[in-house]
This record gives sequence, structure tokens and C-alpha cells, in this order.
Amino acid sequence: MLHIHELPLPDHHGDPHWQAYQELLTRWNHELLGGPGWDVSAETNLAQSRAAENDIRVERFLAYSDAAALGYATLRINVRDDPEAGSVIVYVAPEARGAGVGRRLAARLETAVCDAGLARLNAWLETPLPTGEQLAPETGVGGVPAEHPGVRMAQAYGFVLEQVERVSRYDFAAPLVDPRDALAEARARAGDEYELLVWEDAAPDDLLDGIAALKRRMLTDPPTGGLVVAEANWDAARVREEEERYLPTVRIWRTAARHRPTGAVVALSELTRDRSNPEGLVGQGDTIVLPEHRGRRLGMLVKAANLIQVREASPDAEAILTWNAEENRYMLDVNEALGFRPYLVEGAFQRRLVA
Repeated sequence: MLHIHELPLPDHHGDPHWQAYQELLTRWNHELLGGPGWDVSAETNLAQSRAAENDIRVERFLAYSDAAALGYATLRINVRDDPEAGSVIVYVAPEARGAGVGRRLAARLETAVCDAGLARLNAWLETPLPTGEQLAPETGVGGVPAEHPGVRMAQAYGFVLEQVERVSRYDFAAPLVDPRDALAEARARAGDEYELLVWEDAAPDDLLDGIAALKRRMLTDPPTGGLVVAEANWDAARVREEEERYLPTVRIWRTAARHRPTGAVVALSELTRDRSNPEGLVGQGDTIVLPEHRGRRLGMLVKAANLIQVREASPDAEAILTWNAEENRYMLDVNEALGFRPYLVEGAFQRRLVA
């Protein structure tokens, strides 16, 4: 008989419900990527979840048939920056699809959402590249596979596709151009007015304010389609707090461009890799150039420099995945010139709960 189990954070990663949840997370990642590139150990997942729980409230639910875990659902609320919004995920194991498991999990999520009194819900759905009929957002830019079961489920529950992001992959073994050549070209275009800074792990103290200013812009500068997006309040203390939270389990590489005449940090690129997965893919974090400094190849400067840094520091890394709005032609041009290619798409769905 199908029943839904609420999963609080356990005391130990060996908790059987946590292990079942982790196994479902791994199955979803393998289904999407065809390999272990996004795998995270149960221990690391629990450590990261505990470290973030003051900022991110998560309700987790498992669907069981007898002792077999068939699917999970999560509701995440960023109580620090956007307490009126939640992000939801529903995943059902392939062998259990079409039997009402997803509907039961969604019903439990509806109760949790109602109890939380939220104004809107987000669902970020990664899918394979579309090959047939596509669902497009109102912007008309990009599309997701219209017949994908996750897309159909989102629409059935009142979610609207507001934006499409391209997930691009960069293979270190097969770059389109040598990143050293790209870096040299970008340096020549930027000129002596900009200083390139490269480092792993914690940021130097004198860069914290500049990094915080760029992170404040990350949610407002890139295109957001029809999404309602809240601003985030970043300062130097929060940058350091985030480093302390993630560096025990994640390697972080960053590059920045500093404007010599003013001392302002005007461009930033971040790459990360989980420490617990020797086969893990590298993930792209924030990449941003302040608008008033665009047109000087600073995006290429910081991205190419970081590709070189990661290749030297983590030579076993296979590839990088990065996310960009399909409207963000500026960053897509930079990525394509370096050799990033379309790999997946991500649909940004939103459902308004309060008019």
C-alpha cells in the first residue's frame, strides 16, 4: 500500500530513510546525465543540508510501497531572501510511473505549501534537448519538450513556463579553442585598465565587498523572462559565511577582474566541484560583468582564466556544466566561443498563488 513519509534531517547519514532518499536522488541524476557526474554522497548531502538549514527550509517527502521507496518530493523555501516563494520537485522512479505516485506526492506538497502561506511556487525542470514538439515561454525564446512527463505534470498543476535556460557542457578534452589563446586575446582587448585575479577557496579580504556587490546583481541583471524574482541582500559577511558553509565539501575556483583606476571588482566567474565524487562534473556558479564595463571582453577574460585554473588544479575533471537564459546572448556567445555546447534544457516554471 502506498504511503507518504515526511523526512526530517536525520542525526546520521546512515538513517534508512535518508539512504532511500539519496538513492532516488542518484537515480534521477543518472537518468538525466547517464552517469555519476552529479552524484553526492549521503554524508555530504546531509552536511550541506545542515549547514544551509538556517537560510533554506526544506520539507522532504518519500513515497513508499511497503518498504520500497518509489519517489520523493521536496519544498524548498529561501527564508532569508524570498520567504514568500517555494521551489518544488517531484521525482518518481521509472518503474513506478503511471501509478499515481506523483499525484500522491504532489498532494502532500500542496498541503505543505498551503500551511506555509506562500505567494508563488517555482519548479526548475531539467530535460533532454527537445527533438519534437516544444513548449515555449511567452518570451518566445527557447523551448522544452512538450511531451516530457515533468512538463505535462507542471502544466497540470497550474505552472506556467516563464523562461528556458540552456544547459551547456564544456569538455576539457575537446575545447573549441585553447583557453590560453582565448585568455591572451581577452587580455589584449581589456588592456592594462583591468587586473585579472585568480584563486581557489576563500576570497581575499579586500575582494569581499566587490564580490558581494556582483552577487547582488546576479538576480537582477541577467534576463528573467516572466519570472517574479526577489533580490538577495549580499554583503562581505555573507560571502564569507557562504564560503565557510560550502568549502568543507566543495572546491571553489574564482576569477575576477578589478578596475585599476577605481579598485572596483567588475567581473566574476565561479566554478565548483564536489569533494566527495571523484567523477563529479564541475558546475558553473555566478558569472557576471557589470554593465558599464561590458564590451571589453571581461566575460571571456574571467571564464577562460578559470578554465585554465581548474584544468591545472583538478586535471581529472571531465567537463563543466553551465546554465544561461536563452535570452542571454552575451554569455551564450562567450560560452560558444570557448566550446560549450547545448547539453540539456531547463524550464523555469512558476505558479502564482496570490494575485
